[in-house]
Amino acid sequence: MLMVKVERVNDPSGNRERNMLWRPYTFIVAIIVALVLSLVFINERYQTIKQNYQALKQHYQEQIDAVKLQQDKIDALQKIDIQRIEEMKNAKAKISKLDDAVRAGTKRLRVNAVCRIPKTTTAKSRCDEATPQLGEAARQDYFRLRAMIVEKEKQTEYLQQYIKTQCK
Repeated sequence: MLMVKVERVNDPSGNRERNMLWRPYTFIVAIIVALVLSLVFINERYQTIKQNYQALKQHYQEQIDAVKLQQDKIDALQKIDIQRIEEMKNAKAKISKLDDAVRAGTKRLRVNAVCRIPKTTTAKSRCDEATPQLGEAARQDYFRLRAMIVEKEKQTEYLQQYIKTQCK
């Protein structure tokens, strides 16, 4: 018997079969490495986006809190404003009512006046018995000034209340 030995020309080490078995595994390992690297990249991108989201969420919450605080201040001012306007209306109505009563004669406007006694005495007449009164223009001026004083007092009270509640 004759034995013929066949040599492989292309494979100097003689491990051709072993090399053939590793080729599909090399491809699978390369795919797995590529998938792991892409997962690492995607995870980094996700963490960055997550941090940006948290920062924006916190900023958004701060803005909501600021708006709520501002709305509370506006509501408090509105309550003060309504209260002071009502007080001013009541004061003006009271002055107007007093003015109407003076015009109708049910109340009198007293004026602290001093009348000089003439050096010569004359017979008293009915005109001397009348009490001194303001003229129509002076009476209107009086009530107008009184209304302005009340209005300024109410405005001052409003501003004081505003300072106490809003300028903390």
